[in-house]
Amino acid sequence: MTPMRHSGPSRQAGRSAGRSIINSDWNAAGLVAVGVAVVCWAGGNILARPPELEAAQLAFWRLVLSTLIYTAVVAARKRRVTWPQLRACLPSAVMLGCWYVAFYEAIKSTTVTNVAMIVSLVPVVLIWPAMRRFGEPISPKLLALVTAALSGTALVLFGSAAVPTWSLRGDALAVVAMLFFSAQMAFAKEARRQIGAFEFQAVAWGIALVVVTPPALLTGGGMTFPDLEAWLWVAALVAVPGSGHLLMNWAHKHVRITVSSMALLGAPPLTMVLAAIFLDEPIRTAQVIGGVIVIAAVAGVVQRDMQITARHGNINN
Repeated sequence: MTPMRHSGPSRQAGRSAGRSIINSDWNAAGLVAVGVAVVCWAGGNILARPPELEAAQLAFWRLVLSTLIYTAVVAARKRRVTWPQLRACLPSAVMLGCWYVAFYEAIKSTTVTNVAMIVSLVPVVLIWPAMRRFGEPISPKLLALVTAALSGTALVLFGSAAVPTWSLRGDALAVVAMLFFSAQMAFAKEARRQIGAFEFQAVAWGIALVVVTPPALLTGGGMTFPDLEAWLWVAALVAVPGSGHLLMNWAHKHVRITVSSMALLGAPPLTMVLAAIFLDEPIRTAQVIGGVIVIAAVAGVVQRDMQITARHGNINN
């Protein structure tokens, strides 16, 4: 009598269980939310330059206003946040606070296009956790698309080296911001398994406020209360890129992180055009070519995601 082998079915069940936890409620609205979020962030890159506030102070006051708004929304909806949910939000919130400080400092130190391009390299960092932590499929096609997007990004960075507002220090800060944002996205996707989007925003932004308070007090001559004009810029940052954060955090339950992170690469070309219009940053030929390559790569990733879902339904991959 041949012994029964349990290892095969067990492994298959394990793989199926691993796959089923990923975006089990996938829907097309998630892709729309990601797309709108990217547009909001592209506009936010431009809005972060004008305010006459130091980077840490700008981050502080934006988080103050965001925390008040989202806390009020949660209270109005009569929702409660449990301790387990708060703990789940903690890693993402800490990374968020660090990202705000590094990102705003980079925006004020180098070209806006460069910062947008460097920060959009998030998918390169997230490929490994997407595969190992979230069980998402990483195919040769996806790696080829990421490589193409990186090539386009390199062209944009090369083309901006001669721009007067370019700074190596600013580019280095943008790299730091990119690493923080990558961690924030991964942790946020995990946290959203346990908490609603509005509740996540209220908790994460409140914790991030605590994180940015020390640098806000210790840099740029100390804390200063914004004047009316600065408050208007802060409100615009909450309304535009802040809405992008809300949309992306909602979409985390509906879209693979390989898709949401790759979509970030669509923001820099739009940022480049907006920076040329509103900040007088020149556009070089290499930047245009790079931007076209990046957009084509992002379109390829979205098409791949829709094909995977069409083949396998809501149980992904």
